[in-house]
Amino acid sequence: MIQAFFLPKDAKEAQHLTDLAAILDVFRQKQGLIWIDFLSPTPEETNVLQDGFGFHPVAVQACREVNSQPIVHSYDSYLFMVIHAVNLQTRGALVDTLEVDIFWARNFVLTYHQVPVKSIDDMLATCSTECPSLINRGADFLMHAIVDRIVDNFSPTLDRMEYLLEELEIQIFQHPTDALLQRLLDLRQTVSYLARVASAQRDVVGRLVRGEFAPITKQAMAYWHEAYDHLVRMVQITETHRDLINTARDTYMSVVSNRTNAIMKLLTFITTVFMPLSLIAGIYGMNYAFMPPKDEPWGFYVCLGVMAVTAAGMIWFFRRRKWI
Repeated sequence: MIQAFFLPKDAKEAQHLTDLAAILDVFRQKQGLIWIDFLSPTPEETNVLQDGFGFHPVAVQACREVNSQPIVHSYDSYLFMVIHAVNLQTRGALVDTLEVDIFWARNFVLTYHQVPVKSIDDMLATCSTECPSLINRGADFLMHAIVDRIVDNFSPTLDRMEYLLEELEIQIFQHPTDALLQRLLDLRQTVSYLARVASAQRDVVGRLVRGEFAPITKQAMAYWHEAYDHLVRMVQITETHRDLINTARDTYMSVVSNRTNAIMKLLTFITTVFMPLSLIAGIYGMNYAFMPPKDEPWGFYVCLGVMAVTAAGMIWFFRRRKWI
């Protein structure tokens, strides 16, 4: 699906375009500002990026492929950027991200994504009613709005990671299990992935705020600095989460180790108490002809009494030494 919002120069109303020929015609005229969105494009529609819009084949090929890291490249008259939006539909501790490819110049912004992205869907809905106020300030302001929305949607996911971590920390002391450890490892993997993505996006936006690329005006630079600061905080939060998860994992291992030691202590105590009893039973189990008081009627009870006194004496000794 391809749609566009075109705001002619000095116009007060934006045009919503869905016809590809009309979109290409407006794009080539380079009058006003147009935002074009490619959602789940077909291979034929993807080819239009090169054949119709004239974008570099390398950038078009990057759209066809999945890029694991955010990037930004400068071409003759436009920038090509890859950023990642968080997948808010994912349940549980595992979270993935959705790639958004962006072509950007002073008179146009083109977004390309294979699956729906909540941030872009919200902005497209806003454009349907408030398009002039959104894009009449220029492509750099529109780009900031897109990137800032995408970055903002990481916050609910990070809050969710923090909530899951707090739950796991409580369960560690109540009922540590192998399944709980696996959830911790899954959560650590997710947070590490988000940290890598956030760090790469921070570097991408950092190149923009350092003025490496021309399309950003001085008026829009302050807004981009705000987006950069947000990404810096997000990286710090993910790193903090990762450290807390490592601490929770170490706590889990300590709790399991302490419980194992307590079980081994109990088993060792039982074994130690029964060792002399087994010795007495083994001695009187030998088949010698004469073994006092084996032939006496009260001999069996004497043997049991000796065992009971021995066991009681050992328990008293262990308690006196505070071993149990």
